[in-house]
Amino acid sequence: MKNSPLRSFSLKVFIFVVISASSFLAMAEQDIFVGKRILIVYFSQPEDVSLEGADGISGASVLEKNKERVGSTQYIAQLIQQQTGGDLFRIETVTPYPLQHDALLKYAEEEQKVNARPVMRTKVENLNNYDTIFIGYPIWWYKMPMVLYSFLEQHDLQGKNIIPFTTHGGSRFSDSLVEIERLQPNSKLIKEGLSISRDDVKDDETVTDVINWLGKLSLEVK
Repeated sequence: MKNSPLRSFSLKVFIFVVISASSFLAMAEQDIFVGKRILIVYFSQPEDVSLEGADGISGASVLEKNKERVGSTQYIAQLIQQQTGGDLFRIETVTPYPLQHDALLKYAEEEQKVNARPVMRTKVENLNNYDTIFIGYPIWWYKMPMVLYSFLEQHDLQGKNIIPFTTHGGSRFSDSLVEIERLQPNSKLIKEGLSISRDDVKDDETVTDVINWLGKLSLEVK
């Protein structure tokens, strides 16, 4: 049976309303960050693996967006940057991590065993310019990567909002929120962080999830 003109018109109106509402939601939620000085710090290790994903024990993975291969955490950091207008800072180590999945798992496990503090290539030199710090990382062996300990021990985030986000293989934040709070006791940790399964990062709905999460945050500076 052919669609009636009225049905087609109603469908077009519905699509217009949905698109308009989504656009309005994104704009409204960005208002939360007006006047905030935002830095988005992230650690992401895109592996040299199939885009089908990797073993669930590791939170690191890679996906393709806009014809570019990016790490899962890197992609979420980019989405946050698009919505907030914040500056991006990527944590990188002097000694590169392995690109192969099994080798990376073993390397990360050894770092945890020796309580390593990987040397970062650069530090954030202008922290006084920011009052809100997003911190993103994968979960490796049920913990945040040891280079995050290096970052948190070498940067004073006193009085700043810390907003965590993670991509994981099933363990969500694990104990990382407790560790962040322990390492930065004089900051304001926003515990309603964003936790996204590595398998879901590539989904189109992830953009909406990030927007909705940002809109629910309550930011205050000590």
